[in-house]
Amino acid sequence: MADKFQLKALITGVDKLSPTLTGIRKRVAGFRKQMERSGLGNIGFADIVKGGAFAAPFITGVQEAIKFESAMADVRKVVNFDTPEQFKQMGDDVRKMSEALPMSAEGIAKIVAAGGQASIPRAELKAFAEDAVKMGVAFDQTAEQSGEMMAKWRTSFKLTQPEVVALADKINYLSNTGPASAQQISDIVTRIGPLGEIAGLASGQIAAMGATLAGVGVPSEVAATGMKNFMLALTKGSAATKAQKDAFKSLRLDTKKLAEGMQKDAQGTMLDVLKSISDVDKTKQAGILTQIFGTESVTAISPMLTNLDLLRRNFKNAGNEAQYTGSMQAEYTSRAATTANAIQLLSNRLVSAGISIGNIFLPPLNEAIATLGPMISMVGDLAAANPWLVKGLLGAAIGFSVLRLAVMAATVATKIFSSVVGMSPVGLIVRGIALAAGLLIANWSTVAPYFEAVWERIGGPLTALWELFKTFVSYTPLGQIIANWDPIVTWFKSMYERIKPYLEPLMQMGEWVGGKLGIVTTGGGSGSGSSPLVNYNGAAMGPSPLVSSGGQSPGQSLLMQAQAQSRTQLEGGLVVRFENAPAGMRADPGTSNQPGLSVTPRVGYRSLGGNSQ
Repeated sequence: MADKFQLKALITGVDKLSPTLTGIRKRVAGFRKQMERSGLGNIGFADIVKGGAFAAPFITGVQEAIKFESAMADVRKVVNFDTPEQFKQMGDDVRKMSEALPMSAEGIAKIVAAGGQASIPRAELKAFAEDAVKMGVAFDQTAEQSGEMMAKWRTSFKLTQPEVVALADKINYLSNTGPASAQQISDIVTRIGPLGEIAGLASGQIAAMGATLAGVGVPSEVAATGMKNFMLALTKGSAATKAQKDAFKSLRLDTKKLAEGMQKDAQGTMLDVLKSISDVDKTKQAGILTQIFGTESVTAISPMLTNLDLLRRNFKNAGNEAQYTGSMQAEYTSRAATTANAIQLLSNRLVSAGISIGNIFLPPLNEAIATLGPMISMVGDLAAANPWLVKGLLGAAIGFSVLRLAVMAATVATKIFSSVVGMSPVGLIVRGIALAAGLLIANWSTVAPYFEAVWERIGGPLTALWELFKTFVSYTPLGQIIANWDPIVTWFKSMYERIKPYLEPLMQMGEWVGGKLGIVTTGGGSGSGSSPLVNYNGAAMGPSPLVSSGGQSPGQSLLMQAQAQSRTQLEGGLVVRFENAPAGMRADPGTSNQPGLSVTPRVGYRSLGGNSQ
């Protein structure tokens, strides 16, 4: 009894708990569907492992932090920092510059490293990087190119960072007031390098000469070579060759005085020499240029002879401080006011935030790598010492993959089989037709010639037969009926309207007789035996003689008797035996849905003097 009670209690508890669990399950399913519709419910562990979903910003941040860390490591190699805090401050400055300048923090760090390699003082590196980015935008070149140029200018011309910016202003102003581009001019200036100082020329004067040659289409490398030979020839002095001395003498110029003039007033001296050459007869100019400067320099120097006015104007513009100051900054501001640069700044801010987040994960990541490294080495050693294990694992992986494919194929096959088995005959027929149509369509190129050949054979006879059929139908009585169907219907309808008054009394009489005989049931009967029909005199008719007092007709009573006699009589027996039944065992009375059927069990009872035990 204790076991029975526990079982009953368990079943009862489950039954009472089931509705609650069902409700919870429905709510959870509804919540999951809402989350999936919103796009948030589709996030799984696989997405996190692959770097998607919520993990994406953190993984991206770590990646950016790693790249920035590598770039700053290059800075650390070429720049001396007294304390770790100074290095950290430099990194923070670089990231803040990336939020204000259209260049990534990694790119700015590379410019800082280039400046450090050029021995630019640490205190000037921030301004150097900022100026390089602005120069890149203003000159329509990369910031790395600008940084490299600025570093070379500082070294070649021994300029400070403000003086480098002033040179960039001059170049930009020359490009704005002449046909040469800032990139062409700056390339020539960079190629000339320290020779300008030896020749006594300032960087701005070299820029003016470069703007003149680039403006008339001389390539940068040709212009740079010609300018170098031009300046060297004017500064040789007593070291000049006999041919050079003779050529200068023909121009009433002395090589020693020219060398002295280049140190005192290089710009004026060069203009005097060019003016003297331009006054020579045109047929002799090429020979003099060749004697003084060499054959390879004629292409670069002769354009200055024919464009002396342009050269003088460029010298003047390069010396007008009031005009060129701030030119590069204005150019940068104008070019930076674009949607593309705004998008770049937004991206830089996002990357900077990602670096901040990623820096948090770098220390634990390094610790994890340090821990996992030896473990990976151990795995490698194990694999090298036990190649059979690797083969076994690889084979198991391949086998498992094949097994998964087989299981998947079997699953799909069973689903298709189940759906086909569960189809109705109509569904099978429809799907069979669809399958046949699909096969015909898929193989139409093969089947089409067959159908075309068949049609060619039967097309002619069928066409003739169809024309004959149409002719026959048109001239037969059937054809005439079809052709004149509307008038025929109208005629029969009018005829019915004429005979309707004579037919209605006969139809009513038929209904009355049918009702009397129990053949016709009228719509007004109550089932009590009275008929709703009235005779033609308007008097209500009495009870039907064919209806019994019980409200049933004799035909209906006979039908019910026949049905009762035809019922199948329930027959059978129930035998229940219990061998060594436990004391107190009882069987409850049986129940049945058959009227008059009684099942009385006698299990555990015996009759002795009318008493039961």
